[in-house]
Amino acid sequence: MKSPALRGTSLRGTPLRGALVALLFAAALPAFAQKVTVENQGQASENVTQRALTSEALETEIGKAPAGRAQVVFFRSSKSPGNPVVIREAAGSLSIIDLDPGMYFVTAVMPGTHAYATSDTGPFTMDLDAGRTYYVQAIRNKNGDTQLIRSSADKFSRAAH
Repeated sequence: MKSPALRGTSLRGTPLRGALVALLFAAALPAFAQKVTVENQGQASENVTQRALTSEALETEIGKAPAGRAQVVFFRSSKSPGNPVVIREAAGSLSIIDLDPGMYFVTAVMPGTHAYATSDTGPFTMDLDAGRTYYVQAIRNKNGDTQLIRSSADKFSRAAH
């Protein structure tokens, strides 16, 4: 049998218990949310720093875009299967480069709109600004046809491995 003095101290089933649980949950939630925000901002900051370091390292290797020109880096992954990929300016039939797996080619061009193509695909159009470096990856799709896709310094760096 319960003591009458202890009967009034139980919080089970009372409005006071619900309020206490809600108060504890509300107090813990901002601390948890703040922790998640800080971790996300930290990871985002690390990603931005890593991309900047990759870009700087690649600038040392391939150079900066010449004054008044844009620079385009065409590349192909070292794991890319098949024969060389022929890249040409879409307006002409003159080949710029035949890319073997693991190779890249850097070209400096006047700023403006440029279109490139492979033997399998039509024009891949890019608007290029002076002083910037652009990355374009040559890939083979599931049908074995080649195509050009926009890429980044980070993907260029990883494609060599």
